[in-house]
Amino acid sequence: MRWPCPRPARAGFGAFSGLPLRRDQEIGGVRLSLGLCVLGCGSFAAVFARSVALLRDEVDLYFASRHLARAQDYSVRFGGLDAFGSYEDAAVDPRVEAVYVCTPHHLHREHASLAFRAGKHVLVEKPIAGTLDDAEAMVREAASAGVTFMVAENYRFLPPVQEAKRLIEQGRAGRVRLIQLHEQFPFKPGGWRSRAELNGGGVLIDGGIHKLSAVTYLAGRPNEVYAREILPGQPGLEAEDGAVVMTRDADGVVGLINHSWSVVPPQPHSWVSISGTEASLYFEPGKPWLKVTDAGSETTVPLADHGNGLVPMVREFASSIAEGRPPAMTGADGLADLALVLAAYESMETGLPVRLG
Repeated sequence: MRWPCPRPARAGFGAFSGLPLRRDQEIGGVRLSLGLCVLGCGSFAAVFARSVALLRDEVDLYFASRHLARAQDYSVRFGGLDAFGSYEDAAVDPRVEAVYVCTPHHLHREHASLAFRAGKHVLVEKPIAGTLDDAEAMVREAASAGVTFMVAENYRFLPPVQEAKRLIEQGRAGRVRLIQLHEQFPFKPGGWRSRAELNGGGVLIDGGIHKLSAVTYLAGRPNEVYAREILPGQPGLEAEDGAVVMTRDADGVVGLINHSWSVVPPQPHSWVSISGTEASLYFEPGKPWLKVTDAGSETTVPLADHGNGLVPMVREFASSIAEGRPPAMTGADGLADLALVLAAYESMETGLPVRLG
């Protein structure tokens, strides 16, 4: 059950009083929840919906697709309240307060703009867009509409990433010198993901952007990037299916990323190592622990098991709307991540390091 809202374009948790409300607050005995519509019913939308289904008391899910039957199928499978056969209908429905844009990269601006024009909050899948022009326009449109705009960078919300950030800020690692991120993930992209123009590239913009964003989150924005592609070993793939990237920031912190879709044997392997002057941190994304090693001991820190980080990410999105504050991963952050990825692609083309402004 939801409250009536005479201004659906600016509907939010504080709609009655104009003041932000906590997630556990009620009005007239009705628990408040965010009406969130998933735009695009592809494979990752299913992963997202399966995770967010754990937040039934906090999020009311809706689904939209260009094919109504597909949206209805997702709604039935994942406990949605309704389904739409067009993104336009979803954007203007008063029950929908926010949208999650989970469509191909080259369509992010078009679909986010539908929501901005309707005054709805937007959570857009990474990368924010395929081009800087589109990303900059999205940031401007969100600001003009006065809505919350967040990029769905779930990697930042993984419990070990959050714990590493906390330990670094506490000085537990000393001065950070090197961050290494390694991922071999067997994946055979098809459809739009296999086309460089629609995807914006290959593995780097698709999955590697998580690692570049993590380096930025843990150590600050790099001012130099150098990258080399691993040529596609998969038939039909128009771009790289592997990349090695090195970043360096003004403090001398080096990030080293190795990310590949082609794996032999076909088994995922992912790890992150952070080396500091006082201690090193190690974790495997998706695992509920982090290891701290110093000169005298090794300690394993147990963490919450949030797997892919989607649940805390959506909670942050909802909380930022309710509290009237910027989210932890803003559109501007997503724009900066995209600029870093595109600079890495420039380095691949020239064979030279690229300086960042």
